[in-house]
Amino acid sequence: MNKIEFIEYNLDNGLKIVLQRDRRLPLINLTLGYKVGSKDEQAGKKGIAHLFEHLMFQGSANIKKNEHFSIIQNTGGECNAYTNQDITVYYEKIPSNFLETALWLESDRMISLNLTEENLDNQKKVVIEEKHSRYDNAPYGTSFINILKHTLINSNYESATIGNEKDILAFTVEDAIGFHKKFYSPSNAVLILSGDFEYRQAKFQILKYFGSIKKPGVTERIPNIVNSLDNSDRLTFYDNVKLPVLYICYRIPKIGNQEDYTLEYFTNLMANNKSSILYKRLVYEKKLLNSLQVFKYQIEQAGILIFVAMLNEGTNLDNVENEIYTAIGEFYNDGFIDTDYEKIKNEIVYHITLNYSVLMNINLELLHNLFFHNDLNRINTKIDNYLAVKKEDVLKSVHDYLINKPKIVIQYLPFKK
Repeated sequence: MNKIEFIEYNLDNGLKIVLQRDRRLPLINLTLGYKVGSKDEQAGKKGIAHLFEHLMFQGSANIKKNEHFSIIQNTGGECNAYTNQDITVYYEKIPSNFLETALWLESDRMISLNLTEENLDNQKKVVIEEKHSRYDNAPYGTSFINILKHTLINSNYESATIGNEKDILAFTVEDAIGFHKKFYSPSNAVLILSGDFEYRQAKFQILKYFGSIKKPGVTERIPNIVNSLDNSDRLTFYDNVKLPVLYICYRIPKIGNQEDYTLEYFTNLMANNKSSILYKRLVYEKKLLNSLQVFKYQIEQAGILIFVAMLNEGTNLDNVENEIYTAIGEFYNDGFIDTDYEKIKNEIVYHITLNYSVLMNINLELLHNLFFHNDLNRINTKIDNYLAVKKEDVLKSVHDYLINKPKIVIQYLPFKK
């Protein structure tokens, strides 16, 4: 893979800029990330970070309500945003001749928002409806909420980004104004521009629209203490579902450790493709499971490794759980086949290379590397870091974080008849 070239600099007001030119297509991706997420919310204000993502599209000094969407769509482009526990990200994908339009839109809502009672009440309803449809009333929809609550207990991470309905309803316009003033400042943001542009023109326009923004920004954050998981626990929830699902959750290191790479091999060798150990054994051969997945959830100050096993009707949960523990033990004690290891290595390299063919993915990778690692060039060493992983490294990570370690086991069962 060719090295990804970029230019990094700061404006006087603290806004970090990353420019990554790619002339293959006449397109531009503008990504603006703010280092604020649900972990920065005060008690009684759970959900304000995500609600604020919605409010950012409700108009600003020169933009009417929802006009941000229509202006971008009229260029032939698209825009959206997302919030997680550490960051909030806004992006536009547009034809390259509309760069100035995108910069103007983003700078306008960084400076000021139309934070009225009407807009706030409207978006409260939207967010609560989203919570009902995606979480409360969706099959297994509350599973991740409960995983966070019990695996990252007593930390700022234990609350999901969607928030608490009671808190959402209690938000005031003053809360929203204070949140925007504190976190939506140049010194708490990164602007990443990739695609077809001229460096000189882009720098001039970025300075034009963002250089004069003077906001003090974050002076202090709520402390976030993430304690270790010292004891195992088991929980059972009943839901309007047809098939039971078993979640087995282990604590792993936060993002930015060796386990970023080693446990990626483990998840793929163990479960995440049709030739993997547990998938073959429990889905194909013994037909105990309908589906199986293992994934890493790593954030700035914590990490979780989660097994998700959907059982076939009539399957015994205890049997499946024991099968998984047995397979983990066999994996550690017996190792794994070289050909399977090489296959996974090739798949990882292929997917990273394919991922970087999309401007948006490059932007997000650069953004995360800057926020979480303070190392933009990590994007160019990622493949080498994966290729450097040895079999013994994978086994060591499995030993250190899975073998005889505390875990949270959560069962989602159909309502009892």
